[in-house]
Amino acid sequence: HNGVDVLADPGTYCYHGQPEWRSYFRSTLGHNTVQLNGSDQSVSGGPFLWTRHARSSVLFADPPAGVWQAVHDGYAHGDHPAVHKRTVELFEQLRELRIVDEIYSSALRRCSIAFHLGPTITAELVGGTAWLSWPHRKIPGACHTAVLVLPGDLTWSATRGQTDPPLGWYSESFGRREPATTLLGIGRARRHTTFTTLLRFTS
Repeated sequence: HNGVDVLADPGTYCYHGQPEWRSYFRSTLGHNTVQLNGSDQSVSGGPFLWTRHARSSVLFADPPAGVWQAVHDGYAHGDHPAVHKRTVELFEQLRELRIVDEIYSSALRRCSIAFHLGPTITAELVGGTAWLSWPHRKIPGACHTAVLVLPGDLTWSATRGQTDPPLGWYSESFGRREPATTLLGIGRARRHTTFTTLLRFTS
């Protein structure tokens, strides 16, 4: 939003010598997506190797209409395979972004959804709603604001700069990291479960 990452990719940070940090920054939990049963979408074989890599497919994309939908097979293995499908819609006139996550599974799954905010974003979490603000880049003392309405059937927490285990960090470049807020929702998913998130820019 005006050059500021509101929902941010946390970056890479390191490749060698700090396995816990390398693991976090490349993990499913370290990204803005869904994690099932505490597992990564892809299976790591070391700091530079995936022994099984999730394959993603774009199901539908209409850039002029602001709609995108994709699916991946990262959880489509084992005794109880599951599928994660995500639809993202941008309503430009309303200044809203809607994210719909659908989980298809034959068994009950522990489900986590993480939203990683940029390091300049301040978040006040009240129940399932996060009130966001960040400094205006051109007007001293002014702020932009947004509201992130999170899925109500998950239990939400806000974490910033946690070290054991790592959670709530952003890496702008190699070898650098700084605290950033992560909003984490935890719950359950069975058969066909839908989680809807709405990001509304208010100023």
